[in-house]
Amino acid sequence: MAQREDADGNRRWSIDRMTLGLWLLGLLAALAVLWGLGAASPVLIPLAGAFFVAVAVAPVGRWVRDRVPPRLALLGPLAAMLTVLLVLAVFAGGLWFVGQRVAGEVPRHAEELQRLWEQANGWIDGLREQFLGDSGGNSGGNSDNGGGGAEALSGLVASVLTAAREAVSTLVIVLFLALLMLVEAPVWREKIVKTLGPERCATTVTAVAAIAQQFRRFLLVSTTLGLITGALYIGWLSLFGIDFLFLWGFLAFLLNYIPVIGSVTAGAMPVLMALAQGGSTTALMVAGGLLVIEQVMGNFIGPRLEGRQLAISPLVIVSSLLLWSWLWGAAGTVLAVPMTVLIAIALSHIDALRPFAFVLSDKSDRRRFEARTRPE
Repeated sequence: MAQREDADGNRRWSIDRMTLGLWLLGLLAALAVLWGLGAASPVLIPLAGAFFVAVAVAPVGRWVRDRVPPRLALLGPLAAMLTVLLVLAVFAGGLWFVGQRVAGEVPRHAEELQRLWEQANGWIDGLREQFLGDSGGNSGGNSDNGGGGAEALSGLVASVLTAAREAVSTLVIVLFLALLMLVEAPVWREKIVKTLGPERCATTVTAVAAIAQQFRRFLLVSTTLGLITGALYIGWLSLFGIDFLFLWGFLAFLLNYIPVIGSVTAGAMPVLMALAQGGSTTALMVAGGLLVIEQVMGNFIGPRLEGRQLAISPLVIVSSLLLWSWLWGAAGTVLAVPMTVLIAIALSHIDALRPFAFVLSDKSDRRRFEARTRPE
């Protein structure tokens, strides 16, 4: 875009045709990439998940491989995958523990949950009648409330079982691909070095190692923050006698991996439970305490644990969640934050692309951003 004077001597903005063409080509290329990501999701989702798993446990495999004879080098990847299986076993054990506690408490709240379900249905039907004028659906829903509730519950159970089966099958593929990545990682590194030469690959290998290290730090910090947040949730909610304590703590731990939206969701559900149990006063006190917990974890403890790690703007996080969930569905929601963090860290290690990392970050001071993320 440039300024030019017309016949009357007035300056007007004009767009160069080549510049406009480049912008249009860039837009078409971006759309093509998005289409390709969505079309190739059955292949890319397991590969992305396997990559993140391999990067997370690679130090375990490297530590074991360096301490065994060369002929037993396969023990390194096996030890790394054993670590993953142990983590999954702990997660499954926690899920089973929480499920047992919730299952034991649900019968005591059956009538209360049914009343809340009916109130929610009535509120939704009222909104439908007010905005859409659909009064017939409202009366029909009230006349067959019990059957509709049972049918909805059976449909929910079937959906959960289907999703669980698909998740297990995808997890098996992800673990197998991660094992192959860990086994062949040294071989591929040697291939790249021999193809491009040691001098040309030295900078790239160093940058990749730094990116992987920062990403592992992100996972460690998120896990630590999630554990602390879950424990604080349980402690605060226990003061008010809120039921399903371990469920709320477990959800707070899991949703901590999804910034912004995860925190809001983790705090909203126990507040609704407090509203059903103790009324509005109890709900307000619970909400105030959970808000303090989130603020302390997000503004004080979190930054101290993160250190020099690149922090992502909340707007970028929410936008990435929308984008990746649109492209890859539920798997995209899980992978959105790790992929965004990995992209931002990679951009921060490439001098020509560091301005894009600055745009993705939560910093407004360019100098502070440069000082915090400059590779050592």
